[in-house]
Amino acid sequence: MPGALTLLRRSAPFAAASAATLNDLAAGARWCWPERGQHLFGPGDPVDTLLLPAQAGVRVYMVSPAGRELTLRVDGPQQPVELAAVLGGQAWHGVAAQALGADPQLLCLPAQAVQGAVLHDPALAAATITHLARRTADSQRHLAALVLGGVTERLAAELLRHAAAPWPLPTNSDLAARLGTVPEIVSRKLGEFYRRGVIDLRGRTVTVTEPATLQRLAEGS
Repeated sequence: MPGALTLLRRSAPFAAASAATLNDLAAGARWCWPERGQHLFGPGDPVDTLLLPAQAGVRVYMVSPAGRELTLRVDGPQQPVELAAVLGGQAWHGVAAQALGADPQLLCLPAQAVQGAVLHDPALAAATITHLARRTADSQRHLAALVLGGVTERLAAELLRHAAAPWPLPTNSDLAARLGTVPEIVSRKLGEFYRRGVIDLRGRTVTVTEPATLQRLAEGS
């Protein structure tokens, strides 16, 4: 596991910060080791900490009054969780978050320290604007896929993002959380893709064998 300073140096937008800013942030940070699947925060919880995953990831989601969950995004390693809420001065979270992966490890940064760092470090402030703009665009694409596409399209798009090399699949539960569905459907769809020859499965490692076909599936054609 990297140290706090190393993790910050690897993480956007903090990699752009000055050495002094990074040292101050690292000095005030603490490590958290939640259980896999553990609830990290929910609507109404105070926005007093920024979570920065070192390993695995964090699912950010909303829950309807009827109990239906909608995954907004999955923040992977080195991606700050709900940075916009911390910097926007929100008092309370409006969404929920859950730890993913077999060995979740989070760097916990005081919200006030992060706010002060962005306010007083021009390079960090500029990098933060770029980072938040990109994350907003990513969220819009993800929500469009959830609303306009089915599980087949979403799974195909996720596999295409990892088509460059054999990809160790996350668990079906974690993959389902990313795609806004349930593990049973993920398992069934992976089996369909395998039988069609679109992917090759060796244990929990998947290799995309027909990227053009997978692209058509992702586009719903």
